[in-house]
Amino acid sequence: MFAIRICVISLVLAALWAPARAESGDAVALLPLDADARLTIYGQPVASEIARALVQGGVEVVVVGPKMAVPDRAKLIVDGTISASKADVVTLTLRLRNRIDGTTVGPKIEATAQGLPNIDKAASELSAKILPIVKAQLAALNTPVLPEKPPVHVAVVAPDALQAMTLELTAPSSAEPLRAALADAVTPWVARNNYEVKTGGKLALTLEVKRYSVTNGKIPYATARVKVKVVDGGTKLFDRVVVTNSVLGDKDIALDALAKRTAREVLDILRPHLRRVIGAWR
Repeated sequence: MFAIRICVISLVLAALWAPARAESGDAVALLPLDADARLTIYGQPVASEIARALVQGGVEVVVVGPKMAVPDRAKLIVDGTISASKADVVTLTLRLRNRIDGTTVGPKIEATAQGLPNIDKAASELSAKILPIVKAQLAALNTPVLPEKPPVHVAVVAPDALQAMTLELTAPSSAEPLRAALADAVTPWVARNNYEVKTGGKLALTLEVKRYSVTNGKIPYATARVKVKVVDGGTKLFDRVVVTNSVLGDKDIALDALAKRTAREVLDILRPHLRRVIGAWR
């Protein structure tokens, strides 16, 4: 029975030996398995059984004879041995090697059979084991190796120290809601420009609320007039009255919320003027 199988497999081997129609560049070179003199006859049939499994699995196989050179398009080389123990246990062993440097890749692949009549079963087991390993190794060889990126050193730059700004904020009692809202809004506003409200600053900002009027109704609104003066070390940079348009509230808006909205409007009007007289203001 195995002699008949050898004949059939030899025909398959001859077909595989023929030049491939298209060279994919991912071929596997398959060498006959080494064996003792009495087992030599099984070397090529076992190899062709392995070749059949690889070809059916979509792998291009080049069967290499004893005096043939391994073609350049082969990325892997499959070779192995057939051995038998005194207890008549036949062991088939395969290894994969990189064609470029000859190094062994992947695990050692083995299958055993009790007696030579069962060697075809071991060959089938071996072919089933090798297919996924060959595919994995080909995929690894085709994965591009990206150059290692040099470490990125991020310089931590300490922020500039905040500059002191003296703030004077006044208002009549009728405009107290707007004065309080401006007091809350000015500190974060100047901080965004690298200033902090602090006594003794070279730059002095004076906000004098002249008028703050709220008109109640279904949608309340407010208007304001604020005299603004900016002095830098005794030099007057800005001295004008900022006048808002009607600042609309919302239905049932709280008076302090409307005052905060008006304070933001005053600072928004003031911003472009300070950008003109203070170079670093934004």
